[in-house]
Parts: sequence; C-alpha cells; structure tokens
Amino acid sequence: MQTQPENHEASGQPGLVISYFGSSVAVEAVDGQVFQCHLRRNQELPVVGDRVRWQLERDNTGIILSIEPRKSVLSRGQGHGRVKPVAANIDILAVVMSPPPIFSEALVDRYLIAAELLNLTPVVVINKIDLLDEAGKRELERVITSYRSVPYSVILSTIYSPEGLKELQSTLAGKSAVLVGPSGVGKSSIISSLCGEESIRVGDVSAKGSGKHTTTATRLYHLPHQGSLIDSPGVREFNLWPITKQEVFKGFREIGQYATGCKFRNCSHTVEPGCAVQAAVADGKISQHRFTSYQGMMKEAGDSNHTSTSKKGGRDFTRSK
Repeated sequence: MQTQPENHEASGQPGLVISYFGSSVAVEAVDGQVFQCHLRRNQELPVVGDRVRWQLERDNTGIILSIEPRKSVLSRGQGHGRVKPVAANIDILAVVMSPPPIFSEALVDRYLIAAELLNLTPVVVINKIDLLDEAGKRELERVITSYRSVPYSVILSTIYSPEGLKELQSTLAGKSAVLVGPSGVGKSSIISSLCGEESIRVGDVSAKGSGKHTTTATRLYHLPHQGSLIDSPGVREFNLWPITKQEVFKGFREIGQYATGCKFRNCSHTVEPGCAVQAAVADGKISQHRFTSYQGMMKEAGDSNHTSTSKKGGRDFTRSK
C-alpha cells in the first residue's frame, strides 16, 4: 500500500522513471514507492532512466514537473530525421545476441556505432551458449575474434550454469546499463537471474531458438548490489539517428587506428591508392565483415567533410604530410 510521501516545495520531489506507458510513466520515489505519473501538455517526454521532479496529486497519482539534465540518452531513428529516445543516464550499452539464426553482425555494428558516438561503454553479450554444437562454437569464435580484436568486450553467457552470468554481473556492478538486441536472445531471462526479486515473466522459446517477444515496454530494474538494468523491447533492426560520414568513421574505431597511415588525408578507404585501411583488411588486421559494414554505413550516411570533391568533379586526393 502506498503511503503519503513527504511534503515538498512547488518544485516537486525527485524521482526516477522506471517504465514508460505512452501517456504516463511509472516513477520511483526516493523511498522506493512507485507512482503512476501523468505528463503535462506539450511537455518534453521523459524516458526510462530519467531523473525527474514530480508532484503528488489528490488521487495518489503524480504529475511530471520537469526532467533533470541527462548525462546520456540513447535514441533510435524513425525516418524523416525524427528520433525516439529509448533510455537515459546510462553508462553501458550491452548488445545481447544469441547463436544463429538470431545473431546479426549488422545489428551489433549499428549499436556499437551508437555507443561510440554517445561515449558509452559497449559490451557484446552472446547469450544461450549452451545451445552451441562444435560447429557453432567454431563459427562463434570467428565472430568473437572480429570484435575482440578492435578491441570490444565480448561476454559469453548462459543462465543454465552457476558461472554463466558471473562475468556479466561483474561488468554491470554499480553501473546503469541498457540491454538491447532482437527478441528471443534472453534479455528477460538475464534480468530475471541478475535482479533476484525484481524478476519478470519470460515467454516460451521455440525449439528453433527463436524467442517470442517477452518485453513490450522499456523497464528499469535494480541490481542487488548497486546499479540498474534497463530492458528494452526486442527489435529486428536498429536505425541510427541521422549521422554524417564523419560520425560513421568515428563509430568504427579500428578504421581510425589505421587511417592515419593512408597516403591521402581525405581517403574514403574504398578505392584510393595507398590506403592503409584496405591494406589492414587484406592482412587480416581488420575483419572483412566489419569493413563491409563500414562501407555500407558510409553509403547510408549524409554528406560530411570526411571526403571532398574537387571543382572538376573528381576526388581531391590530398597527400598526408
């Protein structure tokens, strides 16, 4: 039963948005009680993870007065230049995947770009490793190598072993993390295992390993030993907000590591002679799939100063000093 929180000034009392329902949000008060809070007309929409000021109404619901400044916000593109915020005030972006047929390198790469541009700590979590046979393990090792060589943190997990979530638990301790990825990879099961009493209902998974949508609304859960996890609904694709070619370049950190060795300062790493990035791909220092992903994202990106065109219409190849 909810009790009356302490009285506060007109500026309201502090709270944490732990779930979003469209026209209202669930706000956790300082004492741990949760209140349904409505939004003011034409108000900026809060998202899960937001710190807000809110005010209790007579019917024991609340109203959001303001949103505190965010240290970070993860958004996804919705087309026509529009974006939709997903989660706020996060430290870690954990991309959760499971073995084929669900695993998607293209989806992982898009989330990693988002993490790089938002200065979040990216973690790739490959769950349900108990489903792998020997051939699957070999293929997974190939995928893992391409990310660990960047380097990115890659964690293998399963809820069916006492040690299966130990590394992930250690990584998340004391941090605010959002779990993202397609439906059926086991995000809900991970949260159920890590969050103890704050467990959530997990749907059945078919024999093919393709899970049902078990999360329909973004929700924040507290970890037992400090920190929090935000569970987001499963998605088949993740559209970035409108980004430039320069931002795509920044999002592939291994490209930047070798780009300084290119013959031309404005090398696009596609057709130019003396390209150190293409040489690194040929030598196996950059994985072919990551390079292909980079090229595809560059084609999608808008105009930027990363490459330039001469007055005659050809590429202006300027030598690096």
